[in-house]
Amino acid sequence: MKLRYREGDVLFREGDPGDFVARILEGRVAVEKDHEGEAIGLGELGPGDFVGEMGVIERKPRSATVRALAEVAVELIPADAFLERIATEPAMARALLFRLSEKVRTLSEEVVRLHHPHETESPTPSPSAKSQPVSAQGNALVQMPPSNAPVVDAERHVQFYQRSATASTRISLRCECLPGTQAVWVEHLPFRVARTLRWNDPPSLGRSIMRVPDAEPHRLSNPHFAIDRDDRLGLVVRDLGSELGTTVNGQYLGGIFAKDTQVLHLGQNTVVAGGVKSPFVFRIDVTG
Repeated sequence: MKLRYREGDVLFREGDPGDFVARILEGRVAVEKDHEGEAIGLGELGPGDFVGEMGVIERKPRSATVRALAEVAVELIPADAFLERIATEPAMARALLFRLSEKVRTLSEEVVRLHHPHETESPTPSPSAKSQPVSAQGNALVQMPPSNAPVVDAERHVQFYQRSATASTRISLRCECLPGTQAVWVEHLPFRVARTLRWNDPPSLGRSIMRVPDAEPHRLSNPHFAIDRDDRLGLVVRDLGSELGTTVNGQYLGGIFAKDTQVLHLGQNTVVAGGVKSPFVFRIDVTG
């Protein structure tokens, strides 16, 4: 069944039953989430995109509201018909299975992290520490050249070399919402970004996690996203089931969107955590 919506019309609201999938034929829609009484924009979808498929697969209520940005034409596919369609379209089935496998992997990793917190959040050296930052190169620790910058909290400089058949890869991460801080060189993968445990805690850096302050209502989740290496895709950013999603180089991840993972390219990558107008903007530089 094909329907047309006018600008501002709602295709479905957060909390509605997931009883159909919409495929966008013309126009664009905005994805929004109610957050402490405020509508937070998570991203947009356009022609060819499906919306609502994960709610049908998982048999859960809608996780966000979808609203027409202009006149929109959509194909509405009832839940049962969509499931039958998956059985006859291998490409769609593979995409959905990959998305579900990503969710299972993310949940499994978080269970391990919760049971072994000491392996992912070792303390950050104090400003009085005399040792220089080190990096993992193969199985040996290699002393890095001294930096002129002070070694404090989120400004600690650590570098990680990832060997491949051709060259090493270096990854740096900088939070634009922390003025004056310098790039952090990623030491271990997966490397997570999360909000601090209390809103007034200072930013901190652990062995494989960066915590950033975020006052209520929170835009950042705990954890929010991770830099990781995927066996099939290579170096990626993975949304970790965040409430308000992650955007990587314009690709929307998490929640109602079709992907949880986006490949990082060589050079500068832009990650926005917590909605399209979130102040939590991160720059990830990949060099090799």
